[in-house]
Amino acid sequence: MTAETQAKATPRTLIIGAAGFVGGYLVRELENAGHSVTAVDIPQINLLDKESVEQLIERTQPDYVVNLAAISSVGASWKNPVQTVEVNVKGTLHLLDAIQKFAPSAKTLLIGSAEEYARKDSPINEDDPLEASNPYGITKIAQENFAELYRKKYGMKIVCTRSFNHTGVGQTTAFAIPSFVKQVADIFKSGHPGEIKVGNLSAIRDFSDVKDVVRVYRLLLENENKFNVYNVGSGIANKLSDLLDYIVSLAEMEIKISTDPEKFRPVDLPYQCADNSRIKELGYWNATDIHETLKWMFDNEIKSGH
Repeated sequence: MTAETQAKATPRTLIIGAAGFVGGYLVRELENAGHSVTAVDIPQINLLDKESVEQLIERTQPDYVVNLAAISSVGASWKNPVQTVEVNVKGTLHLLDAIQKFAPSAKTLLIGSAEEYARKDSPINEDDPLEASNPYGITKIAQENFAELYRKKYGMKIVCTRSFNHTGVGQTTAFAIPSFVKQVADIFKSGHPGEIKVGNLSAIRDFSDVKDVVRVYRLLLENENKFNVYNVGSGIANKLSDLLDYIVSLAEMEIKISTDPEKFRPVDLPYQCADNSRIKELGYWNATDIHETLKWMFDNEIKSGH
């Protein structure tokens, strides 16, 4: 077996930001598919430390790199736009520079967001205009622009996603769905009626199961890419209030819902849904019904006993 065949048989895959919500699921997905995975996060690696990023790439010599490290909450990006730019743009540039220098044949997957898109009241495709309405989305547009620059200048293999909302067990309550699930489960466990605090329930969003999303990430790495950018989403839009009603129904008890001004974003798009034709054409999408995902999250919260 030649060295090249060996690499294909057991690809070396580096995941940056592996301690976050998606990281654990992606590690399992890749390892189950035969990848040799190196998973790193702070404090092992800080993307703002250029030298340590270079040392990591030189040492691991990856075939594939996935960058999950980011300030990924829209709310957090409003609270600290400067840090969001530092991590999401400068950090990504340090990584791309190190890959170009020490592992130029590696393929890189950069995770972007539906937050990059301009408002549209029907499913969004990859050719639709970009016009982010928050600091997080703006940094992800910048990341894509640099990816295109590095493809042209250095011939690097970089594929970008524009990932729509995804959720599952382990996601922080800074996000709406896990916040709903935890609050409702806590009331259920108390055995008494209760009240939960929510933000904007009129928003309509495309939610996917995290396990479906990481499968798409793996397939984008392993296969040739016709395009440089792919929407990753279910193609199904749900109103947040409907998803909350379903979560509340799982508790089967009286729960009052009240709005908390602190949970509202400065700018919030009313509708966002993926046109996922590109990944569907590749046979990549195998959607879990979001209600199944919510039930899994709720049951897990009940079992956790916290």
